[in-house]
Amino acid sequence: MIIVRLRGGLGNQFFQYAAGRALAEFHQTPFKLDLYYYKKHPYRKFELDKFKIPLEIASREEVHAFTGKNPIVRFINKYDNYFHCPEVFAQPHYHFYEDFFQLPGNLYLSGYWQSEKYFESIRSKLYEWYTPAKPFDERNEAVIKQIKSSASVSLHVRRGDYAGNSIFGSASEEYYKKAVDYIRQHVNNPHFFIFSDEIEWCRKNLSIDEATFIDWNKKDNSFKDLWLMSNCKNHIMANSTFSWWGAWLDSNPAKIVIAPKQWFKRNYNSERTPMYPSRYYNSKDIIPSGWITL
Repeated sequence: MIIVRLRGGLGNQFFQYAAGRALAEFHQTPFKLDLYYYKKHPYRKFELDKFKIPLEIASREEVHAFTGKNPIVRFINKYDNYFHCPEVFAQPHYHFYEDFFQLPGNLYLSGYWQSEKYFESIRSKLYEWYTPAKPFDERNEAVIKQIKSSASVSLHVRRGDYAGNSIFGSASEEYYKKAVDYIRQHVNNPHFFIFSDEIEWCRKNLSIDEATFIDWNKKDNSFKDLWLMSNCKNHIMANSTFSWWGAWLDSNPAKIVIAPKQWFKRNYNSERTPMYPSRYYNSKDIIPSGWITL
């Protein structure tokens, strides 16, 4: 059995599910999810049940069989990044772990797994599973029709929890200006669909005439923004897993995808002593080949 620890928002959940499912299918073994994080986190929610994803939830007993049956032992194991747990594999660094498919078929996975290299083997299944489980409302369906009938470009700005974040930070206005200019040079009559957790900031700071601002998919409906993005023909991402998946789920091989060259606020690749040396934040495997970085 493979159990994957889920944490974070929807983009992170997509990555964690995809990597764990790919490893389980490689070993032809059952695959389950540990959702304990969402019982404790004040505002993050489990969101995979909004999609056509086959789900099995691990019991606490199944999880504890990997992480330790004694609560004190479990706490120590987690604090030590599961170093003393032979059947737990904690992601050792941020970039792709080359021996991932050499891992055993009875394992608990803890990590973020943010590279398509983990799940290229199940790409076609993910396109099918990562589809909303229920039809959209009329307003969003009307936007999808507009997206499909135009030279549509999704543009995602993540601020909110990023604006003052010491690790990520929001992509700069200069980045968005360069990305919009690039699209205008390569796409005839582009129409930009703007998505953000601070849409008013976008209205004030992005000088784009040919734009539709998507400002109604709030809170539990925010996943609909990701699906609207995936229907666009081209994409300008934030340094965010949310818009990463919006671009990746567009299966059109001719799409233009533009991503920030620097994923983190600080350049962890060039600093002599990374902030988190035990999980070196090397972002070289986040952006798929063929995507453009600016």
